[in-house]
Amino acid sequence: MGVSNERGLIVSWDDDVTVDERARATEAVAHAVAHGCVIGDRENVGGYAHAPVSCAPTVFPRRAYELARAVSPRFAELYDAVSRDDAFMRNALKGAIKNDAFTAALWRVYEESGGQAGRPRAEVGVLRSDYMLDAPSGLPLQVEVNTVSTSFMALATKVSAMHRHLARWSAKGGEAVDLSGVPENEALQCAGDILAAGWKAGGSKGKIMMVVQPHERNMFDQRHISQYIFEKYGVHTVRATLAEINAEGELRDETLTFQGDDIGLVYFRAGYTPTDYPTDGEWAARLMIEKSNALKSPSAAMHLAGSKKIQQKLAEPGVLETFMPEHAEEMRRVFAGLYSLDGEDAIKTVELALSNPAGFVLKPQREGGGNNLYSDELRARLEQGGDLSEYILMQRILPPAHQTLTVREGDVKKIETLSELGIYGSYLRVGDEVVINKHGGHLLRTKAASSDEGGVAAGYAVLDSPLLV
Repeated sequence: MGVSNERGLIVSWDDDVTVDERARATEAVAHAVAHGCVIGDRENVGGYAHAPVSCAPTVFPRRAYELARAVSPRFAELYDAVSRDDAFMRNALKGAIKNDAFTAALWRVYEESGGQAGRPRAEVGVLRSDYMLDAPSGLPLQVEVNTVSTSFMALATKVSAMHRHLARWSAKGGEAVDLSGVPENEALQCAGDILAAGWKAGGSKGKIMMVVQPHERNMFDQRHISQYIFEKYGVHTVRATLAEINAEGELRDETLTFQGDDIGLVYFRAGYTPTDYPTDGEWAARLMIEKSNALKSPSAAMHLAGSKKIQQKLAEPGVLETFMPEHAEEMRRVFAGLYSLDGEDAIKTVELALSNPAGFVLKPQREGGGNNLYSDELRARLEQGGDLSEYILMQRILPPAHQTLTVREGDVKKIETLSELGIYGSYLRVGDEVVINKHGGHLLRTKAASSDEGGVAAGYAVLDSPLLV
């Protein structure tokens, strides 16, 4: 184990890391910090550190990348259509509403704010559809569609730029550098543009509110978006936790105000997990937001539409076709195996999973890392029995492994890794007209092959970018 004296860059490395690799990691960290690819320090409140990154892009098949990119806008349209179908959501989520307190509470917010009748006429989406490359088929199989609190648009943009810089930096004098395999990434700009478009669609009223978690470590990813919106559109963003909104927000003739300012658009970077609602006050704030005439990204309905149970239901024969008849065949190409644990289906699904626990993932109705059950934990939960309708069972996708040079908190390691591709989506519907629906950049998250989970913020992965081949 080596140790560096250069403050703020790399501080340690494993014995198998070469001198050239240490130099590359040092340049990666320097570029990350210089360009704002940083997160809050884990130990030092008020401090910050470079984001965990790979020191070179990871190989990903161009054909699979382009399929994921092409089909992702269809999923934005699909999940908005689902969010507008009260009967479908009510039926699909009935088991989760009964057995999962968080889903039940979010459903109450939806209903108490008027259900479909209480929604503003526009929906603003900053979505991300996540895929893993399935080695046996060569297809990008969909892990999930995130309709709420998608993150890393800004930092993913910074990492793509860092990898392009490193390719030029490491080239020998006079050597031509081919960057065609490292695609430009405009995730930051796309996120800012769609939020500004939503704000304008809502009447260009007041400020944009970004709902954030207390002691947020990923605040620079968020603040890059706010600064982009202000610099390009002159619109201020106010940051607030749900507790702060409950204390200092109010409704005035359906207009949401916070600390005296009108709010035209609410963008959620929190509110997706039970720990964001430690008291009834946070739920009161969520209901107040939902009752207001501010546009939301997302609405409670769109948040619910992104539930794992909805994803599983859409995979059943004929269901996707009712919503997307012209595109269902193309969309089904990226579907992984999904199985219901509701009612009569539960017995067969449990038998299937117990026959090969390592081949499946048990997924609750949760966003963020650290919630899924694998292998022995999966087996134990299924053998425990009881009502399992708050879960779905998903095929475990088998991506190819790579050797990756990573740096986290200044520690450089070469590890065997697996990667997950995220394609962002920018979506705006006003009334019945879809005004904007396009891909909005990309994210590659790369994790140790020994890790089941893949969340960067949760500490499981590093930010990466694809090298298309």
